[in-house]
Amino acid sequence: MQAEEILTTAKANVNEDLPHGWVVLPLLRQKLILAMVWWVIGMILGFVIFSFVASVAIPYNYTHGPGLAIFSTLVLAVALFVGLGSLFVLITDIRRLQEAKEHVIVLTPDDIVKQEGKKVTHVPLLDVLNVTARGTPPPDRKITDEPAIRQVPGSSENMLGFVVGRGAVGRGFQYRRSRMRTPTTLAFIDARTNKEVVILNDGVYGDPFTIAELLRQYVDSASRRVPQQGKMHGRE
Repeated sequence: MQAEEILTTAKANVNEDLPHGWVVLPLLRQKLILAMVWWVIGMILGFVIFSFVASVAIPYNYTHGPGLAIFSTLVLAVALFVGLGSLFVLITDIRRLQEAKEHVIVLTPDDIVKQEGKKVTHVPLLDVLNVTARGTPPPDRKITDEPAIRQVPGSSENMLGFVVGRGAVGRGFQYRRSRMRTPTTLAFIDARTNKEVVILNDGVYGDPFTIAELLRQYVDSASRRVPQQGKMHGRE
């Protein structure tokens, strides 16, 4: 199937029964809004620290030797970087929130497709190599069976448990603490180009390590089907 067809099918059936074996991971508004709150805090802290240090250090620190001037410049640069960096990411996240319906990951038995606004990434599972979730995995990570996974897009409770934390749906704070160690990057190698494809660089689609394990299972399943199909054609 073409990427456009996969995305159309996934969006049309997001609250209904998906085709067998399909997993749809939409951008989660609650998760994104929480991240935006932290970026706002980072932006405010960065600019406040920059303003305070600038008012104290300028011009005094720049008239009493190069050592003090260099130190003041470094502190100002770090504070400004935090403020401007947080502002940039905040603007990016605001745009993603406004276009939430155009941000989705779809996993089928044969393909993985990710839409980020106008950008669409489509890779056949047979060309997916070296699936890697960078970082330290959370302690208790388990992949549920296929029927349960397929219910993620259509069930608010399952969705919250999958991406926000089971503590939000009655599992308490223990699972929340375990999720704090979740990595923030999921990538793989596209065998067609031998280049790295980054699928996740934050947690707004779900737990990266859990999604990585799920993707590996789908890749293994797709690889096993190829020899079986070859044998069937040979018998014919």
